[in-house]
Amino acid sequence: MAIDVSKIIHAVMEGSKIRESKGIIPLFGVYLSLFSVYYYNRLSFDFEIKMGKPREAEARALLIKAAQECGYATFQGIRDSWEWQQVVAPMVENQEDQILGFVAVAVAFGWGDLAVEELVPGEKLVIRANDSYEARGYLEQYGPAKSEKCYMLRGVAGAFMDLIYGSDYPDGLYAFSALETCCRAKGDTCCEFIARKSPYRPNA
Repeated sequence: MAIDVSKIIHAVMEGSKIRESKGIIPLFGVYLSLFSVYYYNRLSFDFEIKMGKPREAEARALLIKAAQECGYATFQGIRDSWEWQQVVAPMVENQEDQILGFVAVAVAFGWGDLAVEELVPGEKLVIRANDSYEARGYLEQYGPAKSEKCYMLRGVAGAFMDLIYGSDYPDGLYAFSALETCCRAKGDTCCEFIARKSPYRPNA
């Protein structure tokens, strides 16, 4: 059975209607909440700005690393959840289908219109987004960028490969790393992320 993206999105949308008193959504076995992307973007981009030009590369690396760690833990929890077993697992026929399932869940979370453009098992993943909330948010708040700005999605692309082709959780983190080769924030027609095996594994 192929991964039915619309079915996964519908399940997430239905589940997100249930809220705890503090706004937490008890879904997919992880802590979810409705969160303003404007606020998230301001935190990320203002952090980068306040680090200043001399530490710009360091700021970006920290944001990407945080996103990869978050994506790794979050989607491991999702994969272990009752909802995944009920909704997604019956569609999964091989390891690669799990990544398609991850991407469908990310779309349902509102992270962008993500699509897998290429997947070479154990080697390479290409994800494309025509509407990334990070790129759109940067353009709206700061205008055209000189570099790529989708730090969350870049880190998550690496995390998806870590979970499927890295060592067993939690030892597979940073087995892969991703680059953002195109970004709408700097005038490209889309945002594109390419994850490959990491040439090194930074300290966790």
